[in-house]
Amino acid sequence: MTGTSSSITARWPRATTTAGPLTPALAAIAYGLILLLVWAPFARTSGMGWETYYTIVSEDSGSWTNFLYLPDPLRIHASEVYELAYRLGELLGMRGSFFPYQLVYAGLWWLRSVLVFLLVRRLAPGATILALTAGAILMVHAPDVLLGWLGQLHQFAYFVWLLIALHLLLSCLQPLKTTRVVAYVALTGLVEYLCLWTYEGPLFIMAAAPVVLIFLVRPGLARRVLVVSAVWYVPIAVYLYQTFQKYLVVSASGYQQSLMRQSFTPGAILGDWLFNVRYSLSFWAWVPQDGDLRPGQIAALSVGVVAVFLAAGFAVSRWNDPDWLSPVRVKRLWSLLAAGVVLLFLSFPAQLMLAAAREPRRTQLLSGIAASIVLGTLCSLLAAAFPKPRLRQLCAVAIAVPIVFIGAWRTIERQDAHRVEWNIHWPAMQRLVRSIPRVRDDTVVVMTNVPKSRDPFYGSHFWFDNALRLAYPRTRVAGIYFYEDGSPGPGMNLRLHERQWSYTNEGVTPLITSADVGQTLALRDDPAGVQVLAEIPAFVCSDACARQPYEPRARIQAGPPAIEARHRYGGS
Repeated sequence: MTGTSSSITARWPRATTTAGPLTPALAAIAYGLILLLVWAPFARTSGMGWETYYTIVSEDSGSWTNFLYLPDPLRIHASEVYELAYRLGELLGMRGSFFPYQLVYAGLWWLRSVLVFLLVRRLAPGATILALTAGAILMVHAPDVLLGWLGQLHQFAYFVWLLIALHLLLSCLQPLKTTRVVAYVALTGLVEYLCLWTYEGPLFIMAAAPVVLIFLVRPGLARRVLVVSAVWYVPIAVYLYQTFQKYLVVSASGYQQSLMRQSFTPGAILGDWLFNVRYSLSFWAWVPQDGDLRPGQIAALSVGVVAVFLAAGFAVSRWNDPDWLSPVRVKRLWSLLAAGVVLLFLSFPAQLMLAAAREPRRTQLLSGIAASIVLGTLCSLLAAAFPKPRLRQLCAVAIAVPIVFIGAWRTIERQDAHRVEWNIHWPAMQRLVRSIPRVRDDTVVVMTNVPKSRDPFYGSHFWFDNALRLAYPRTRVAGIYFYEDGSPGPGMNLRLHERQWSYTNEGVTPLITSADVGQTLALRDDPAGVQVLAEIPAFVCSDACARQPYEPRARIQAGPPAIEARHRYGGS
């Protein structure tokens, strides 16, 4: 298994200076400081008002099976990081708070850039500036408006699994003792499994990874390389078989199918594909977002990010090979650029199946890994044209400054926009919890007078229903809401007819599908506090309804809010 092939560093010219042992630490510190500038200002003041399914599962029971997403075997590991965040909250004495979710998200965000730094450093020994630049760009790669959104925590988890798998595969391609190769291969298979069975997005990148890495490191076609590559494809083959069984043989229907595009013509697919690749790299064209921060505040934070990047670049340049942009090295960088472009194209096929393939919501998150390598390599290649070799290192850093600055600006805007949404949802739930701390089991909550222009429930009864479950954990509760003009919120799936509430068989099934009018708690939202209505409003009924017996006070239970609700919404 050890074979006779040469090592990676033998195929790639060695650095003439030793990359200092502090270089990875410096890069990690720099990425941590950048993260503090773009994330920390919002970490304690931003939560999650939608995509709260995993939190509800964590709260309903303390079972270890909460780490597994049992409804979908192909995404069975999607819930792991959410459950981890919830249990971290318990350890920190913050059960129910969304701040631990922020901590887990930030850790994955930071680790993603550190892993890309280490990967580029392995593929281009001596080009430490390039590795640092790629990782920094990845920290602020912000074409997707959901960057920083806690509801996409699982996506950052599979990014980390993907990068670890690539590192392990790269190790397997090196000439090692048989026992070490076997250990690496076994661990690689496990990480591949955790990655693919979290989310399907990286499937195409993983399918191409052996070819791309072999192209870059040129290990030869020793038996070890062939065996490692063959084993790499085993989890991929299993995943494809299970996917085929689910979608084509069983003809499963569900949420994923509802998002599928209608036109699969080659022209439409290719057009969307090229659009996404171009948009991922066009940092100057990334969609801006409005928030509460003034431009001066965003500019100050963005300048801080650039300052950290420049300081790190200056420090790391001490260990950068001065000949890293020699003609031989530049030729190698062109190979790295070509590999990055291939991986960038392969970041999108799974997203191209969606009807909203051109909307930068979830579709541009994965592409950050390859795009950062492409943009970072382009900066180095442009610096190679600088006439003074001694200044090419600083030139490469300087060329990347506009990307880092604009990326930081957009990243901060994303965090600010998420906080704006939370600051609409959170006060409404805080008023509810403070006014009605607890309700009895099997209560149907009817919220009226909800502002339509600033809907705190994201225009969905489903998210209102979930919010009720988070406000009253371990309580059988369901609800609907109405706007100020008496019109129902979108997606209402409970209706009152005469004396009976019934489920309309639309949308996700609530906890309560049938209830008597006496189980109703009708409320009026008001900035001063939520009020209990003495009568059920006429517009709540689908037709002539008997609104008696209606005893709202009987549905309210004595006692303070649950500890989770207090941590989450600040109930008294």
